[in-house]
Amino acid sequence: MNFAIILIAVVVALFLVAYITKRRFGVLGLALAAGAMLSSLWAETLTPLVAKTGFETTSPPLITVVSVILILTPAILLLFGGPSYKKGSKRLIGALLFAILAIAFLVEPLGSAFILIGDSKQIYDFFLDNRIYIITVALIIAILDLLFAHSTKHSRRS
Repeated sequence: MNFAIILIAVVVALFLVAYITKRRFGVLGLALAAGAMLSSLWAETLTPLVAKTGFETTSPPLITVVSVILILTPAILLLFGGPSYKKGSKRLIGALLFAILAIAFLVEPLGSAFILIGDSKQIYDFFLDNRIYIITVALIIAILDLLFAHSTKHSRRS
């Protein structure tokens, strides 16, 4: 299957899930960062253990599947609870940022599972070359989103 089609499908699916659940980008973005860290620490170690359970894939390679699961799991778990947006415009922007950040984290493991030629190679190279900038800007926005999120005010007891 074509890498560009897979990438578009992933972006659309992640955007829709984030938009429908109304979850704040800050929480989801930092969860993606945590998942990426878990993936870099544990994907190689967990892949042989997953293979021993009998789960096998040839395309995509098992390490790609494990990496993608590790990256997305924290964010997927947080889609079921946590702070949410009230306004539609913020939901739209937050969902779009979540999908873009997820692709920036997923581009490397997904790209290793495909033979990249033509447009797919150009799209992959664009995200791979710019992922540091995309991730940096998105994580700064995620932190700011959490910083400016309205929290409940506690009354001061004397």
